[in-house]
Amino acid sequence: MLSSTGSSRELTELAAATQLPLSTGRRIAVTSVRGGAGKSAVAAVLASVYAARRDDPVLAADGDPDGGSLGWRLGFHTTPSLAELGPQLLAARGSDLRSLEQLLPRTPAGLWLLPGGAQGRTRVARDVTRALSRLFPVCVTDCGRGMDAPATVEVLSEAHAVVVVTPATPDGVRSTCDALDRVAGADRAGSLDRVVVALNTISRDGRAALRDGAAYEALGRYQVPVVMLPHDSHLAAAAPIDPGQLGEDTVVEATRLAGQALARAAQL
Repeated sequence: MLSSTGSSRELTELAAATQLPLSTGRRIAVTSVRGGAGKSAVAAVLASVYAARRDDPVLAADGDPDGGSLGWRLGFHTTPSLAELGPQLLAARGSDLRSLEQLLPRTPAGLWLLPGGAQGRTRVARDVTRALSRLFPVCVTDCGRGMDAPATVEVLSEAHAVVVVTPATPDGVRSTCDALDRVAGADRAGSLDRVVVALNTISRDGRAALRDGAAYEALGRYQVPVVMLPHDSHLAAAAPIDPGQLGEDTVVEATRLAGQALARAAQL
C-alpha cells in the first residue's frame, strides 16, 4: 500500500482527488521533451498511486516501441513483448478481466502491466490501450523518448491527459517551454488543456540552480498545473521501485500530480 509515514490532512485531501469516479476509461500519457527526465520512474509512481488509492483496476502501459524501463521499475525482470501480446489483447477486447489474467502481469499491489516493445509498429500501443479502456478506468502510458517520436505522437493523440516530465533545472524548464510553445502553436495532440507539468528533481544541484519564481512564471503563461517532485534517493537509484521506500514528501507530491492529471483527464 502506497502511504506516507504520517497521516497528514493534506495527503488525505489529495488522495480524494485520485479517487474521482469515472464513467469511461481515462488514458494518461507520461512524456518528456528529451531523455534523462526520469519519465519512467514518474509513470511508475503515478500508476502506483492510482492502484493504491482506487478500488477499480489500473493499467500501467509501456508505450516505447523499443521496450522501455517501466516494467523494470515496477519490479518485472522479464515480460513478453507488446508485439507478441498485441493481437491477443485486441482479440480479447470484448471480454472481461479474467481473460487477461494469463496475458498481463500484475504487481503485488494489483497494478496491471502492459509491456512495451513493438518495433516499427507505431500505433499498436495506442490501439491496445484504447481497446482496454473499457476494462481499466485509469491507464497510465509511459511514452517513448521525445514528444515527437511517431509512437508517442499516436499515444498523445488519444490521451485524455498528458503529464510532461521535465528535470527541475533551468535548462529543463527552458526546453519544456519551447516544447509547449510548439504544442500551443500547432494546436495538435497534447493540447495545453490536457497538460500537467511535473518538475522532477533528479539532481539536487540542478534544483538549487533553479529559481522557483522564474520557473513558475515561465510555465505559468501556459495556464497548466505544475507539480514539483522532490529528490528521492530511492527513485534516484534507478532500481525497481518499492512504494513503501518512497519519502513522505514524494508520496504527497506524487499524489498531488495524480489528482491534477485525473482532473485534466476527466474534464474531457
